[in-house]
Amino acid sequence: MMIPMMRAATIVLAMTPSLALAELKSEMAAYVVTTDTSGAEQYDAAKTVEPGQTIEYRMRHTNRFGNEIGGVTVTGPVPEGSELIVERTASDVPASFEVRGEFDPDRAGEEWSTLPAQRTVINADGTRTIETARPEHFTAVRWVLGTPIQQGAAVHHAYRVRVE
Repeated sequence: MMIPMMRAATIVLAMTPSLALAELKSEMAAYVVTTDTSGAEQYDAAKTVEPGQTIEYRMRHTNRFGNEIGGVTVTGPVPEGSELIVERTASDVPASFEVRGEFDPDRAGEEWSTLPAQRTVINADGTRTIETARPEHFTAVRWVLGTPIQQGAAVHHAYRVRVE
């Protein structure tokens, strides 16, 4: 079964969105990751994906403002039908890494959490159990940048998912 690739990233800025969109260049690419006979990784642009494949999302955000940009949060999806590979997330700038999912049944919608994320499970008898959320519970990832993006600089983020 072939699944169309979802390509979307969101940048959240503490400024006027229309101005931010004109001055922050954002790019996202998806690659199917394979290994050759020597074990070296190979990357091919992902047009469609199949179950069992690993996809690497790479994001680049370039500051084209005349000054630094602070308060930046970079968000990427964990597409439905895939599972985040937690140990394969990367940022080339200091940032807090978070995942989104339904962690608290008493709150409507999804929440963000640092890892290890905890989730509350309501058992059949009505009791509650707290457990560590697993990668299949995550629907998105984000990096809350710890430092501003300098004028003319670019920041890079990457993460991988496994298609189910």
